[in-house]
Amino acid sequence: MRAFFASSLGHSFVLIAVCCAVMLPNLGVPSLWDVDEGVNAECAREMREVGTWIVPTFNYELRTAKPVLLYWVQRLSYDLFGVTEWAARFPAVLFSIGTVLVTAALGRRLFGPAAGLLAGVILATGFEFVKLAHAATPDAPLIFFVTLTLFWFWVGHDGGTRTWFYTAPVACALAVLTKGPAFFGLTGLIIFAYLAWCRDLKRLLDARLITGVLIFLAVAGPWYGAVAAETRGAWPRAFFGTENAGRFTESMEGHDGRPFYFLYYVVCVLAFFAPWSVYLATTLHHAVRKSRRVVATDTHPELAFHRPYRFLLCWFAIILVVFSAGATKLPNYIATLYPALALLTADFFVRWRAGTVTLPRWSMPAGAVAVGLIGVGFFVGSLIAGGTIPISPSVRTYPALAPFASLGLIFVLGSIGMLYFLGKGDRDGYVVSLVASTVLFVGFLAAYPPTAFDQYKAPRDLVRESGAFDPDRDIRVASFEYTQPSVTFYVQREVTRLKTPAEVNVFLGTKRQGYVFVPATAWLNLEPQMTVPVRVAARRFDVYRNGEVLVIANE
Repeated sequence: MRAFFASSLGHSFVLIAVCCAVMLPNLGVPSLWDVDEGVNAECAREMREVGTWIVPTFNYELRTAKPVLLYWVQRLSYDLFGVTEWAARFPAVLFSIGTVLVTAALGRRLFGPAAGLLAGVILATGFEFVKLAHAATPDAPLIFFVTLTLFWFWVGHDGGTRTWFYTAPVACALAVLTKGPAFFGLTGLIIFAYLAWCRDLKRLLDARLITGVLIFLAVAGPWYGAVAAETRGAWPRAFFGTENAGRFTESMEGHDGRPFYFLYYVVCVLAFFAPWSVYLATTLHHAVRKSRRVVATDTHPELAFHRPYRFLLCWFAIILVVFSAGATKLPNYIATLYPALALLTADFFVRWRAGTVTLPRWSMPAGAVAVGLIGVGFFVGSLIAGGTIPISPSVRTYPALAPFASLGLIFVLGSIGMLYFLGKGDRDGYVVSLVASTVLFVGFLAAYPPTAFDQYKAPRDLVRESGAFDPDRDIRVASFEYTQPSVTFYVQREVTRLKTPAEVNVFLGTKRQGYVFVPATAWLNLEPQMTVPVRVAARRFDVYRNGEVLVIANE
């Protein structure tokens, strides 16, 4: 049994078990999160309903925000499991598990089996990665395909072959089908920067590079060509102009990274790679030092192993810098750098355990204390969010979150264990305590607080209570000053956007059953202007609008 768990197959078994523990519990219980999950899940449902694999639509209108691969896999998931939140999110779990396994395989090649296993665990338990593994968004498949592209490059490059000219373009093309051509340039820039740093650009002077480009075009090109033809150029004009160039040059929807701006993603790494980001400074210092070109000796052959560090530092730094230069900023934009950071962190811990890394005496005790402070911060923050600790009457609180404050104690206990083992000189115990507390904390955090918080999200409950979802009845659904995309998913029909009280009267004045979603504040002004008999079919508080939302039905 010990031999099995020491093998690559055994490591994969452990990593899959960790992923399942932190990703699958309660996956389909919370309702969809707006805006992204609602739009993506409904887009895949509409493509399935219409029977197309080419033209994405939302609310039966052309959707140009993202390419099509996510909708394909969600549609297949619907075919297998039905149209549910679980089915919309399950592809993200599969892709996230795939990313963890590819990262571990890359770690084994770069630094050895122990680092590969630990890198997989670190990636699988990072806050942002786990969040995206639960989301019906393109981020999980994108991280997988970018990681796979760079994995295939390294396999060919490290093995002294040119096979990566044939394998990497396939994975890169699938990344482009997931989120756009920017990731062709981004992965290419990472490879170019690495080879330039190693003074090895001559490797690109190979006729097989042309073959690789042709393979890339053969995989990614057909859908882009088909959607351009089907929409008479409307999709590519909007996608390349607004969704790519526009987002890079102009801040959209207020996502400009304030108050941090250019340092926004540095803050994101510190917050969303937690708790492993506690060791970010020591990890990067170790990696930079190891990346220097030195000559190996008989007694220290590892001194020549500078290339893996250069590769991972290029991967990490280029993604961080490129997206920091963009005007529109969101935490998930840099999610493709986390596998590289997990690998560097794992190598740091493995070498520290082996005693080959020299650190200040206070460094690792400080790391343990910082992990405990994360737990304390979560404990206090949950009590504030839940209203147990009042801070201001004007700040809305969510009492359902208060009971989860106790999750912070997991990190506090983990910190105590880390300090205990460090005092005994047991470095393995230190790492095991950190890993165990992280898996427990992240697993419970991902599964239960979102489920409790769901009572503050209105769309699914409004649809259920009002009767607006009924595929067997000829009904109509509309909204007035309320546009949450998940409403369209839950009613599974077009939602008409009404702009004036007169349009609401006309909509509800017909003999067909009609439902209008409207915020309570808007209804106060709208109700006196109604000229047809109506009733309030449902009423719910909605966190998105920070107030009540009603469903108005005609008689």
